[in-house]
Amino acid sequence: MATKFFEHFIYIADAMNHIGGGKTELWDEADGFFYDVLHLPHGERLRLKIRSMVGLIPLFAVETLEPDLLDKLPGFKERLEWFEQNRPDLSHNVASFITEGMGKRRLLAVVRPEKLTRILEKMLNEAEFLGSYGIRALSRCHLANPYRFT
Repeated sequence: MATKFFEHFIYIADAMNHIGGGKTELWDEADGFFYDVLHLPHGERLRLKIRSMVGLIPLFAVETLEPDLLDKLPGFKERLEWFEQNRPDLSHNVASFITEGMGKRRLLAVVRPEKLTRILEKMLNEAEFLGSYGIRALSRCHLANPYRFT
């Protein structure tokens, strides 16, 4: 069951990173953030550059894999390693789950560490999402710069 969830995880990461076939993707490299994309009836796609909770959602899909857990699940561990070696087209979208970190932990995240860092920079910035009572659903940057759509 864990293997099936992992495979779905890999395919979802691929879709997040390649939706729109390169035309209008969710990730904005210049801003370092995920945005909604509006699909209009006539086929046009429009990225809505609103810094909202949408861009933070990839942070929900982050897990550390403890070495003792992986030792108890040798079939799952083998499948992780198989994906890294045989499906680099899919595994390159996620944090490297093969590289061991502190305590031999492995990071399983729906985005690569570089993107995680860029998202966290915005989430933990008081001028953006970090508020006195927690994380805002909408970035504070829109207080001075409201988004307009016509």
